[in-house]
Amino acid sequence: MNKFLNQKYFKFSLLSIIFILGVCLRLWKYPFYPFVGHAEEYLYVWSGLSLIEKGVPISWNDLLVYKEENVYWRGVAPNNGPSQGGLGVRLLKPWLDEPPLFSLMVGGIAKLYSMPNFTVISSYVIRIPSLIISFLSMLFVFLLARKLFGYWQGIFSLLIYSIIPTVVFGSRLAVPENLIALLMIACLYLMISYLDSKKKWQRNLAIILAGLAGLAKPTGYLLVFFITFFLLEKRRWKEAFLTFIISSLIFFIPFLAYGNYFDWQLFKEVIRIQGTRPAGWSSLSFILTNPGFSIEVFLDGMIILGMISLFYLIFKKQTGKGERIILFSLIFALLVTMISGGKHDQLTWYRYPLYPFMAISISLMIKEIFFDPSFFLSAIFIPLAFSNVDILENPFWKLNYLIRSMPYRIVFFLLLLPSILKLFLKNKFFTILAKLVIIVSVFFLIGVNIWVIESRFNILCDHEHCPLPEKINLLKPFYNR
Repeated sequence: MNKFLNQKYFKFSLLSIIFILGVCLRLWKYPFYPFVGHAEEYLYVWSGLSLIEKGVPISWNDLLVYKEENVYWRGVAPNNGPSQGGLGVRLLKPWLDEPPLFSLMVGGIAKLYSMPNFTVISSYVIRIPSLIISFLSMLFVFLLARKLFGYWQGIFSLLIYSIIPTVVFGSRLAVPENLIALLMIACLYLMISYLDSKKKWQRNLAIILAGLAGLAKPTGYLLVFFITFFLLEKRRWKEAFLTFIISSLIFFIPFLAYGNYFDWQLFKEVIRIQGTRPAGWSSLSFILTNPGFSIEVFLDGMIILGMISLFYLIFKKQTGKGERIILFSLIFALLVTMISGGKHDQLTWYRYPLYPFMAISISLMIKEIFFDPSFFLSAIFIPLAFSNVDILENPFWKLNYLIRSMPYRIVFFLLLLPSILKLFLKNKFFTILAKLVIIVSVFFLIGVNIWVIESRFNILCDHEHCPLPEKINLLKPFYNR
């Protein structure tokens, strides 16, 4: 059996199946949910499209730093989709809130499909770059986890990352944090590979990618500190210094030149104002208690499980090299979110770079729970593994809950019973039974999360009219050439 499981074609087939599952879940109704008309997405596509067509970035903002002379247009951006609901905006020229890299990516795809600018451009089109980025992120989750912990941990980490509803829904949004998440995990993989193999191209590519991350969004520049840390840890002082300087120049030279080209004084003032975004001691508390992938709270038990897995790694008595790397990456991404994501702003896309490492830490914690299914760990893991079943409740059912209170209490007690008996009787049979409960919980976790992703749009729109995107033939640009 072990010989069969270790055969290359079996491993590749299993990897392909899980990867295809993740791709299909991300593509499933991606234009419909998150709902079309998300204003954050149009920041970037309008800016990128205007850069391509007019040579100047134009997009919306409400910051008072922009004067009347910068107002390009006020009104309602029209929606050519069946919902007809437009976006009320104040368009600014030049719009200097963000660097141009991600804007050019989404603007470029909109240009390819000949989309009219300053309209509610179809989510069929503008979400394509983020989807492609998310597919690459899945691969790097597998590659990183495999490198640190072996093939099977890589597969399990990929599976977890593929089915977390928050990750799947968030990976569809046209926001630069998806790109930063990819670049962060890619940089980490390259730096670890370089330190193992001494192949300089891996380090050099990580330096370039870290610099480019800042051109997606200024917070991405902090990846320069992230990759420099690994060289400092090895006491490679000169190499760390050169890495920091070169990667910083890759970001600062184009970014400052971009601002200077359009309006240096306005650029400086916008950067200053953006740097005063509220942050405070309760930022971490807010992140921990307000999960989500957009501007509303989305109570995804997998994200709560991920946060618990972070603390599990922190307080674990003995951690290996791989666990310490994942822990550092999680803490680094969390710190960036705390200082940049707003004090109590539900702008949850700032958290996206956390999620690849969170998926790996969840897989590590589940492995530990399986080998030692104690009552204390089971009492936390089991309800979180089952928790997303409540997301399947139709909000219009009100008190007609999907799972009734008494069946919940009975099932929960029965699932905990083996670990309770194991705690007192120290019998091998109850240990095996407790492990079986963990296996059942994991399979339920997988199934219910897939169900949530598949049915979320239909549940929300069962008794309510939801906004629909303009339908676009995605093959049209290719067969018309």
